Amino acid sequence: MTKIKNIVFDMGGVLIDLDWSACVSAFAENGFPQAKEMLNPYLQKGIFMQLEKGTVTTSEFYQNIKDNAGSSITDEQIDLSLSKFLVELPIYKLEMLRKLRESYNVYMLSNTSSIIMKYVDENMFTQEGLTWESYFDRRYLSFEMQLLKPDSSIYEVMLADGAMNPDETLFLDDSPANIATALKLGIKTYHVSPMEDYREYLYSL
Repeated sequence: MTKIKNIVFDMGGVLIDLDWSACVSAFAENGFPQAKEMLNPYLQKGIFMQLEKGTVTTSEFYQNIKDNAGSSITDEQIDLSLSKFLVELPIYKLEMLRKLRESYNVYMLSNTSSIIMKYVDENMFTQEGLTWESYFDRRYLSFEMQLLKPDSSIYEVMLADGAMNPDETLFLDDSPANIATALKLGIKTYHVSPMEDYREYLYSL
């Protein structure tokens, strides 16, 4: 077996535990029940997908929600509702990332938005008094790349940018579709189950 040199983590559902129902409920309480039809643990729809792909600005996103909400809703309420999707980033996973960096190149590849990343960077990757740079060599974020998983292009850009050999790269994700695309490109994969502690698997590499 080829030695793994690069480990790539999805964020939501792999590093950060998710609660779809809490997010949907929060939007409904603020007059935007349509969120239920657009939000998904794996791939968003409508304006939420556009936000994650970086094809709308945060201002345009806010205005779209306000125009379609059944009651007045503020930017802050929208941010808070969206953050309800995120449950926690357990400390043990932060410790795991730092440990893995001693032996591997560690990356993140995530479908996410600027709103979510601001919340995550300020509240989750700072839990040990550090910043995200202490845990990853680089992050590949959909809204910055204007690409979304499971499109193969986002993986190809990451591989090229990081000079990664697919056969030497392990990708962890909770979405079957995202895993399938990675496999087609020759990337080794591990499908993460909800709330799974996969440290034993990684340390056994």
